[in-house]
Amino acid sequence: MYLSKIMLQTSALSPGELLQLVERGEYVMHQWLWTLFPGAAKRCYLYRREELQGSFCFYVLSQEAPHARPPFTLETRPFSPALTSGQRLRFNLRANPVVCKSGKRHDLLMEAKYQWRGKAEKSEIRGYQEQAVRDWLLRQGEQNGFTLVDVETDAYRQQQLRKDGQPIRFSSVDLTGVLIVTDPDAFLTRLAQGFGKSRAFGCGLMLIKPDAGQ
Repeated sequence: MYLSKIMLQTSALSPGELLQLVERGEYVMHQWLWTLFPGAAKRCYLYRREELQGSFCFYVLSQEAPHARPPFTLETRPFSPALTSGQRLRFNLRANPVVCKSGKRHDLLMEAKYQWRGKAEKSEIRGYQEQAVRDWLLRQGEQNGFTLVDVETDAYRQQQLRKDGQPIRFSSVDLTGVLIVTDPDAFLTRLAQGFGKSRAFGCGLMLIKPDAGQ
């Protein structure tokens, strides 16, 4: 795998590209990044976008190394961490956690809000939503080779984009904390595939680094 930091200066975009960005949102970002992988028949990467003053920064995890082209600038390095069972890692994950009911996907945080509406004080509902997200990540760990030590939730957003003229709505939440690897192979497999839904639109990439407090 490869981990890349890709920069895009908004001043380098044409008026037409800026209009696309306004009208179609994250779907345009997804398409632009795909052009860095010429010949790829299907999406072979996960990404996370950060907005900076006058630019966008993308962290991209891919099976192939991206190819530089204007107006992007990029830094790429091989990514093959040698993890061990019991190792502690700090993580940063932007995810779209969902719950399935009657064959349909529902926003996990909104579902928790509806569940507790009228049963709890308004000031308490946020805590129930955060607990729902922690429980979701705990289940992810049980299935994918890690346990949680600590996690904090932040930056819950409801997003909308347009694909082929049709609106797509999804939510995202940022999760940061510490985990312990229990099965390195299973964890790295899921890391490459991404966590949760909306992985084509900037969700699912877990960034990791050794826990300095270990």
